[in-house]
Amino acid sequence: MKAFLRLARIGAVLFAASLAGCAAGPAVRTQDVRTLFHDSLFKPPAEHFDHRTIFAVDAPMRNFIAREIVPLAQHKDPRQALLDTLSSKLRIDYDTEMTRTAVQTFAAHEGNCLSLVIMTAAFAKHLDIRVNYQEVRGFDTWSRDASLVFLNHHVNLVLGRREPRLGLWSEGSAETPMIVDFLPARQVANAVVRPISEPTVVAMYLNNRAAEVLARGDIDSAYWFARAALESDPAFSDTANTLGVIYRRLDQRALAEQAMRYTLDHEPDNVPALSNLTQLLYLEGRDTEAQAVAAKLAEVQRHPPFYFYDLGVAALNDGKYETAMRYFKKELSRRPYDDQSHFGIALAALHLGDMPRARKELQEAMANSTTHEQHALYAAKLRHLKSL
Repeated sequence: MKAFLRLARIGAVLFAASLAGCAAGPAVRTQDVRTLFHDSLFKPPAEHFDHRTIFAVDAPMRNFIAREIVPLAQHKDPRQALLDTLSSKLRIDYDTEMTRTAVQTFAAHEGNCLSLVIMTAAFAKHLDIRVNYQEVRGFDTWSRDASLVFLNHHVNLVLGRREPRLGLWSEGSAETPMIVDFLPARQVANAVVRPISEPTVVAMYLNNRAAEVLARGDIDSAYWFARAALESDPAFSDTANTLGVIYRRLDQRALAEQAMRYTLDHEPDNVPALSNLTQLLYLEGRDTEAQAVAAKLAEVQRHPPFYFYDLGVAALNDGKYETAMRYFKKELSRRPYDDQSHFGIALAALHLGDMPRARKELQEAMANSTTHEQHALYAAKLRHLKSL
């Protein structure tokens, strides 16, 4: 049985654009969310997590700012100086295994997109550059790990005017906000966005950590991360769904349902919560209720995640290689950066004797891989193909 969670991802390519926005959701009272907490079911956390550590800047980062960024900021827009320096002087390898704090990302020189922009925001705030965040609609993607399926938000970072106290900002410069985003400018320029607060970004970080440790089987740590996320922003209802998955792992079905319905009370079209609640109701034999929720899910989402990918794998296993290739291409139309679909096409092409296509798709799989292990696997297979 697959559990569905939603995570946050943030990009890292600079472009300038005017901002579009839509209204934030309704306010949620903190006391409402406390009914979801049941601390006695979990081992106490080993240490208290301080939210301030997410955006903290340590001594090596301060030295980097003084040595590399500040001299450039004397002669150009400080925001551009910041981003030019990060791209030229600080290489960060992409890795989705863990969402890191700013300090951890800087020290490890690796992280996912959210980690990278947390670090960028930390640098910007240290330079007194105004930082805002926004959720970008229509760019969500799916991923999965064992029994967990993740729906990834798309969020970007907006760098505004610089505060004047350091004397590095000239009046009238760079009135247009700079948006930090990993998607090409032409794709996002006219996108609908929703401004979100830093407490929401903190909640997204903590929700990511909850999902990451849950995927490793650490239910206790997952609970405390999810709890902290809801305390940071009770309106970020995705975390209540994460909490529901955690309770489901403990076979606390009533608590799981309460948490999932909390998400749906605040976001009726939330796909992960609808999916999880449907499974839970069927598990309890409440088929009529499950069918009603499933009908709602079908209205929101025509095909489940990985629908065409799984059909492609089935066709591949049946030796229907051209059919498999068509399904993998359909999956890529929904998830353009999916390394596994590129790998599926490479396998189908290999069976069809199309070696150039197989090599090309393996290169695409390697370029879109999200962990060091995946990258190494595809690189090894590509080397083998090139040797034939």
